[in-house]
Amino acid sequence: MRAWIRWSVWLCLSLMLWTAAVESTHTHPSPSEVATCSICAVAHTARPAITAAHSTPVFVAIGIYREGSVVAKAHVDSSDLGIRGPPLAI
Repeated sequence: MRAWIRWSVWLCLSLMLWTAAVESTHTHPSPSEVATCSICAVAHTARPAITAAHSTPVFVAIGIYREGSVVAKAHVDSSDLGIRGPPLAI
């Protein structure tokens, strides 16, 4: 692997780890600063809204299944009749 690719991978990984550490450990001395903090604003807008609306399933018959009669057609293959048996041991 080339050296510049290795360094860019390490840089990206270290930036990601430092960002996660700063985001999870930062605090505010007063509650009014939470509204202006860009980290808190991003963290709270990414959270999905909780909804409890469930749709009711609708069951409707779309057709009736009718079984048809199944008839197996037997046939005798001529090659099945001419098979030789195993050789005899003398």
